[in-house]
Amino acid sequence: MDKDLLRIVIISVGALVILGMILWGVLKGKSKSKNMFGGEHDPLENIDRSLFVNTADDDFDIVPLNNARNNDDQEPQVKTRLNAAYIQEAKEHESTEAEPDVLATTINKADKLISKPPVKQLPVLLQLHLVAKNPEGFRGLQLVQAFERVGLVYGSVKVFERLDAQNRVDYAVASMTEQGIFPGDNWESYYCPGISFFMQPRELDDVKAVFDDLINTAGQLSALLQGDILDENHQPLTEEILQQIEGRLS
Repeated sequence: MDKDLLRIVIISVGALVILGMILWGVLKGKSKSKNMFGGEHDPLENIDRSLFVNTADDDFDIVPLNNARNNDDQEPQVKTRLNAAYIQEAKEHESTEAEPDVLATTINKADKLISKPPVKQLPVLLQLHLVAKNPEGFRGLQLVQAFERVGLVYGSVKVFERLDAQNRVDYAVASMTEQGIFPGDNWESYYCPGISFFMQPRELDDVKAVFDDLINTAGQLSALLQGDILDENHQPLTEEILQQIEGRLS
């Protein structure tokens, strides 16, 4: 046999063998696939039902990833009942622990209110009166002499004043006439039914000292002018009323 013809025969036989092996492999693969998934039937029919996950009993709510990507700026949508319960329990525990602090704060505030009584507001104006016992009232010259003896100074507003060391007015003494001022001249012909003392407690540095001086001055003028001291309601100034006034100033 010719060598070239023999070579062709050998190559042809080898090609047939290789083709047969390929076909065999393809057919065998299809057979395995059919056996694995149960042929034409649903491939899940042969799976053990105990391996299925029942989502109704699951604590997790599954949210599609697309929704999570579209809501990057919002709170995560995946939540669990277990986490919610834990958070609620933590809040209740925190609230319970905070109660003693709230109680302590309330007690401290109450102690401060008890230990620091509210500051008493001083009256805006305090006044007393000295009324003449003589029906004709006080004579002008008599008033000038008495005021000079107790150290009262005639001021620019035409009333007599008690001045402190810095020439500030502690209290003033006005006439019990309609205008409330003194004439400044012609004292010989001047008469008034009485005089009034005016003090502004809120404007003073030492209210008690000024009030004590006012009472002392009123007492001296009462003796010099022969008059009766009355309170702001034109009632006789008794020791009881005097103590009440002092209580308002303390």
